Amino acid sequence: MTTYTLVQADTTAPTVDQLKRAFTFTDCLRDADAAKLAHEARGILLRNLTYDNAYRVQCALKEDGVATEIVEPQALPPLPESKLTRRLEFSDAALLVFDVLGRAAPVEWSQLAVIAAGAVGHFEVSVTHTEERVIGFSPTRGLHPKTVVETQHVLETQRQLLLELLVTGGDRRFQIEAKGFLFGYCFNRPELSLEERFTLLVQILVERAPQAIRNQGTAALAGGAPVAEYASKGTLNDELVWLLWRKGREVHGQV
Repeated sequence: MTTYTLVQADTTAPTVDQLKRAFTFTDCLRDADAAKLAHEARGILLRNLTYDNAYRVQCALKEDGVATEIVEPQALPPLPESKLTRRLEFSDAALLVFDVLGRAAPVEWSQLAVIAAGAVGHFEVSVTHTEERVIGFSPTRGLHPKTVVETQHVLETQRQLLLELLVTGGDRRFQIEAKGFLFGYCFNRPELSLEERFTLLVQILVERAPQAIRNQGTAALAGGAPVAEYASKGTLNDELVWLLWRKGREVHGQV
């Protein structure tokens, strides 16, 4: 069965109340879905809908002033595989992006197509081992000392500051994780916190490449606001796909 994706037609995102009203016209979506979607969605609203359900939500949101488009999944542009980089350098002509072997790939500032930043939800499991000496008993050995080891797993939720850079042509995508990034190659500001250094990096990139598309997180940092929160890397990726989709429509005069 063919399924469809519902996306925002512009930057106006639906509120939770608008989504709740729209979902009453479907046979598969509930209030809890609306609350989650209003908090997490960035451009791409719903996937894997029948056309009837997508159309019902679209019509209801239109009544509330929110424009959407129904698209087939293959109409959304694919993202190139991301390459992690821990080092950038700036020159007047280009941004130098270094790979894990220390090789530089120049990207002309005019070729920087998308700058996308965000504080992404990140889950880590920490493991602790506790040892305790106790007195045990067995029929053959009687009382004897033994060591009891207790292992505890703790799920920790952290914020991971991520930056995605896409190059014109859609074939190159670089990812920066602030925690392991070597900021000293870009500027010498050790007195700044990690988030402040991340913010400064994004602001420099925006200043050098004003033509680049900015996601919500980058726009916030460029304007002096805190970095936008994203539920997961998948949410940030969805926004990248949506931004590229909108850019493609502009190129073809459909926006």
